[in-house]
Amino acid sequence: MNFILNYDLFIFDFDGTLFDTEKFHCLSWNLAIEEYTNNKNLKLISLKDYFKYFHALNKNETKMYLKIHYDIQDYDKLYNMKLHIYNNLTHTEKINYIDGVLEFINFIIHNNKKFIIVSNTSIKNINNFKKNYYFLNEAHKIYTKENFFYKKPNPECYLKIINEYPNQKCICFEDSLPGIHALYQVTQITPVYIHNHNYYYHDHILEKYPNVLISRNYDINDLNNQILIKNDETKNYIDSILNHNINQLKNNFQNMSHIIYSISILLKNIDPNNYIYLSGMGKSGYICKKSASTWQSLAIKASYIDLPNLPHGDFGIFRDGDILLLISNGGNTTEIIYILKYIKETLKTKINVISIIANKNTEMEKYSNMTYILENIIEADNINMTPSTSSLIFMSLLDAISINIRHDITKDEFKNYHPSGSLGKR
Repeated sequence: MNFILNYDLFIFDFDGTLFDTEKFHCLSWNLAIEEYTNNKNLKLISLKDYFKYFHALNKNETKMYLKIHYDIQDYDKLYNMKLHIYNNLTHTEKINYIDGVLEFINFIIHNNKKFIIVSNTSIKNINNFKKNYYFLNEAHKIYTKENFFYKKPNPECYLKIINEYPNQKCICFEDSLPGIHALYQVTQITPVYIHNHNYYYHDHILEKYPNVLISRNYDINDLNNQILIKNDETKNYIDSILNHNINQLKNNFQNMSHIIYSISILLKNIDPNNYIYLSGMGKSGYICKKSASTWQSLAIKASYIDLPNLPHGDFGIFRDGDILLLISNGGNTTEIIYILKYIKETLKTKINVISIIANKNTEMEKYSNMTYILENIIEADNINMTPSTSSLIFMSLLDAISINIRHDITKDEFKNYHPSGSLGKR
């Protein structure tokens, strides 16, 4: 039996998973360094060092390596040079497939399964490949670096996929440490490591990510055996947060569980120097103000920000990479749309806007980086207008996100942030 066909959506990384391009990345870095330093006698980056320092989870290791070995002071300039060289190389050189991948893709297509590609590469590079590798045009969707706010190892790309492909059983193929690290956090997707025992981080992946399936040459029989024995049952901490409110929240329980889970992972992976801002208009603003206080009591770097004051100078509080988390029942509030449109089209500061709304096809969705949509909320009053049930759901959502992020907090740590009142005496 082909257990692999139980999956609805097949997700592939690009470099090293579909195409044997990593050696071209390494070559492009070497050529860029020669051009940057105007010195062709420098020791080249070996493929082993390329994997070690350029596939590290912390990109500062890449920058430090380049600074120490080649005295690179302007990393962004070098990186742009590298991209230009790489695009030219992949446009002119023959690129080989990873062993077995073409047969596997044909197997997927033959069985009427969807596949998508998600990569840190650029849309320009993808378009170059499409001219020579026609199977790429069969992909249901191709995500490139232009589609995401963060790069792997941040899991944003995979969180976006499960948000845009709801209720799909997904399996994903990755070959690098950053890709596996990003994928492994999103337990709604079955992770597969495209095995290469010569890869610098091979042993590290096997040790640190024990539930990843391992594939060499996309062997379908081997994958079927691994899927059969895989125990994918995990304790759902989020469900335990919601159970006490299950009667009132039952209609939105599954949606809320997904939203809490996804946003928690995203916020855990942001730069610790960045801030999270919670906000909304009217009653939603009051909810965010209360929840921001709860987040702070759990030592999460979050604050409430007053939306109406943003156009009057408060935009200056934001720094590149900050998160603006907005809630809205209707999703079409005029004041919010004006602010989001300004952030997206005019403001130079790069803010990652995440919206939670209870209405489909809204203006907020157009101007947000990521949007999570609840089922339509029916209010408690007989005219279905007074913010009541919606307030309960949004407050439960925001509080549960913070509790899930800090589920490891100890009583002593909490009391350290809350020394007064009855909680401080417990």
